[in-house]
Amino acid sequence: MEGASAEQLLSLFDRSSGVTTDSRKCGPGLLYIALKGERFDGNTFAHDAIAQGCIAAVVDDSSLTGEGIVHVADGLTALQELAQAHRRRFKAPVFGLTGSNGKTTTKELIKAVLGTSMNVHATHGNLNNHIGVPLTLLSIPVDTEFALVEMGANHQGEIADLCRIAEPTHGMITNVGLAHLEGFGGVEGVKKGKQELYRWLAASAGTAMVHAADQDLMALATLDGLEQVFYGTKACPPFAWRMGDRVDDAVQWTLEPGQNAGPWHTGATGLEVRLHGAHQLDNINAAIAVGTFFGTSPANINAALLAFLPVDQRGETVNTSRNLVIVDCYNANPSSVESTLKAFAAGQHDKPLAILGDMKELGGHTAEGHQLVRNVARECGIECWVVGADFAAHAPADRTFKQIEDLRQALQSDPLMGRTVLLKGSRSMQMEDLVSVL
Repeated sequence: MEGASAEQLLSLFDRSSGVTTDSRKCGPGLLYIALKGERFDGNTFAHDAIAQGCIAAVVDDSSLTGEGIVHVADGLTALQELAQAHRRRFKAPVFGLTGSNGKTTTKELIKAVLGTSMNVHATHGNLNNHIGVPLTLLSIPVDTEFALVEMGANHQGEIADLCRIAEPTHGMITNVGLAHLEGFGGVEGVKKGKQELYRWLAASAGTAMVHAADQDLMALATLDGLEQVFYGTKACPPFAWRMGDRVDDAVQWTLEPGQNAGPWHTGATGLEVRLHGAHQLDNINAAIAVGTFFGTSPANINAALLAFLPVDQRGETVNTSRNLVIVDCYNANPSSVESTLKAFAAGQHDKPLAILGDMKELGGHTAEGHQLVRNVARECGIECWVVGADFAAHAPADRTFKQIEDLRQALQSDPLMGRTVLLKGSRSMQMEDLVSVL
């Protein structure tokens, strides 16, 4: 079954009010594209989608017939080819962003900075995979001034596939860390996977923005044909730094080589950016660099940084009736947990307690990864509780719980009072559910 072409789908898309692949979100004017997975088949909802007002249902089940049914050979391929066809109508830069840690916070910072002077459309939430990237592209109007596309991956080849769909003109890797080690096959596999963005840009005469202080990124960017823009050191400004040793000290930055604050600062006054920790300074540096490269004024960059609030569950601070809780539960891997713990320790919080949940997708590095972060907590002198089968088996702490429900019951029977609590764990652990008992 050959079915409708990308051009025919694009014509349908132009008549619609948007695309959905979720049968629960069908409604008047939308274009429904049916996808299949191991446990679901979106084709079964095609007629329901039309009944709810969708202008058409794109299906890869040849047995389906009726008004509004459009056949394709494969639903996912159709979605991706439609997104690519729509993207090719953009005249604006398309900026690809990937990395082991900090992607979403960096994306939101860049969006905030560039958004002070241009019309920016970016990945919503965490729609950064083989389905999310096409949906992101299809949500961006043709006349956008800047398209910012976050790209996630858990195995080699995935970033290359996403690049073929999004065709970025510019890009950035935030860092390369100990994330998704099982799928990538180890640290070197992670490096090769992330480098796929640089390789796409090199082959398409694109531009990579590279953190000059990160030796891994500098090595990965050594590719013939890759236009490189360096940032983040005294010799390669823009360069941002904290005015002191604390993780919440004010930020200054410069466009000139050397550590001298730019003329937009008054005396020694820096920016009170509400992002704390060395890893957050890297994210701030990235946003300043992208803003500067694309012509955002220093005054507008400063205004965006001052107004920025942490993304939900990524360092968000919650004051409960009994404790101060830092909710950093969107995801976790050894690199991100290590940097978060060090920032937490440097914050000199009152009665600090780190509650860590299992880190997933580490494969053969599971024991090593959990032992690493437990040792970091010990070296930082932080009281540490852990929850999950992996921590229980490989790295027990001051208090250890095999299941999150056991921890919840313990907190209910003996409530914490007057503590500063860090919650950190992989998404599947749902550590944020503990806020209600803290």
